Amino acid sequence: FYRADHSREDRSHFGLGLAIAKEIVELHNGTIRVMNGQKQGTEFIVELPIEHK
Repeated sequence: FYRADHSREDRSHFGLGLAIAKEIVELHNGTIRVMNGQKQGTEFIVELPIEHK
């Protein structure tokens, strides 16, 4: 996720990137969550299951 031009400076929404990431993670039976730290920024946590053979 990046902001390369002035049109990406609006921080009132996240755009399609997070929605696409969420869909991909859920298709793999995983979870995605966000932790918003006031001083450290935003952290996205993706957990995917490990397939045992």
